[in-house]
Amino acid sequence: MPLINADAPPSTADTHYVVYFASGEPSWCPDCRNALPALQSVFGADSAPSATLILAGTREEWGSPSNKWRSAPYNINCLPTIVRVENGQEVARLGDVEGQQESALRKLIA
Repeated sequence: MPLINADAPPSTADTHYVVYFASGEPSWCPDCRNALPALQSVFGADSAPSATLILAGTREEWGSPSNKWRSAPYNINCLPTIVRVENGQEVARLGDVEGQQESALRKLIA
């Protein structure tokens, strides 16, 4: 399944993945741009799990302490951040470095 753009993470109890990503086309964040090939490889196939893509803001919005994604319950402090959620609870998270590695993403979805 592809990455699905959304304004908020899903509220389902099913296992799902949320990718917090920098806004812009192309993204202003070099780590996000570097992560795109791995994200597309892992989540792009028809047989792959779907992932919800949350755009966390422009450089200025992301840098603001009032950015809602930086606070609870999300507590995102780097982009990209990929989160695995099971039964409504976060069970695993990859930060900006691991989020660029296809092998780390594949372990996250295994």
